[in-house]
Amino acid sequence: MSFVMRTLLSFSLFVLLFISSAFAQKRTDAHLIGHVINGGEHIPFANVYLKGTTIGTSTDETGHYRMINLPEGTYTVVATAIGYKPAEKEVTIVAGKTLEVNFKVSEDAIGLEEVVITGDRNEQSRRESSVVVNTVSPKTFTMTQSVILGEGLNFTPGLRMENNCQNCGFTQLRMNGLEGPYSQILINGRSIFSGLAGVYGLELIPSNMVDRVEVIRGGGSALYGSNAIAGTVNLILKEPINNSYEFGVNSMLSGVGMDLVPSLIPDNTANFSATAVSSDIKTGLAVFGFVRNRNPFDANNDGYSELSSIENTSVGARAFHRFGHRSKLSVDFFN
Repeated sequence: MSFVMRTLLSFSLFVLLFISSAFAQKRTDAHLIGHVINGGEHIPFANVYLKGTTIGTSTDETGHYRMINLPEGTYTVVATAIGYKPAEKEVTIVAGKTLEVNFKVSEDAIGLEEVVITGDRNEQSRRESSVVVNTVSPKTFTMTQSVILGEGLNFTPGLRMENNCQNCGFTQLRMNGLEGPYSQILINGRSIFSGLAGVYGLELIPSNMVDRVEVIRGGGSALYGSNAIAGTVNLILKEPINNSYEFGVNSMLSGVGMDLVPSLIPDNTANFSATAVSSDIKTGLAVFGFVRNRNPFDANNDGYSELSSIENTSVGARAFHRFGHRSKLSVDFFN
């Protein structure tokens, strides 16, 4: 055997021994196993990792995870999932031992809003898309002191609430300049308002019932119905996430500083809401109520009212029950 061949053989054996030694050092037989749950339901595809390192994994479809041959030491194990608050636990990893670390995460109702998705066959940028969804949050209703939903929609681009009759209080929602019958109003994605109800309906819904409003301007008859010529307004009602209750009273006066008005006209409203959920967060109920009373307002004392009288009582409820992580039954009531 030549000198070159002996040198190559020796070098190959050295590299093989070095690699075997390196792999032997990484094998500590220190493992981490466990699961990630929320309300008794396992969370699939959640991220589990050692904080400050590049070591991590994700849970499988059953919500369980496993990390093997971890380096010894004390680490902080973090579990994260979209829509849930991160959970952390400190563990000490010892060679030859398997630790079970389970996580219980809670929903992050504040940190993450629901994502609005509009399906299309082909990939398309937002700038070139013909359908753009704008959302109106409850913060807008609070900042504008909107008692009813119709008052808050005036502050949305492309929308305008128009009063067309001082005698009957007929109001309509104009989108892109078109009249009310050309707009589709949905509640939780379902076409409940139609015809006359679509005209008066926005005056009957209190703002405290609404979680958000999704506005789609432009034609969408094929997706949302024959009325969606000017656009679509989708009202998403609040869903119970904890045990709470709320009661509020509001009073406004019309005619302040006007000489022709014989007396100030009050506009009184009262609303309440209550939510209750089970301990495992599988079942929940939300109840809403709204009462409004307003006398007719004659600004110039000519016998014709500029603002009609309103006597409105509205109640609503929303209940749900989760059968699993991907299945839920919801029931909505509004009157």
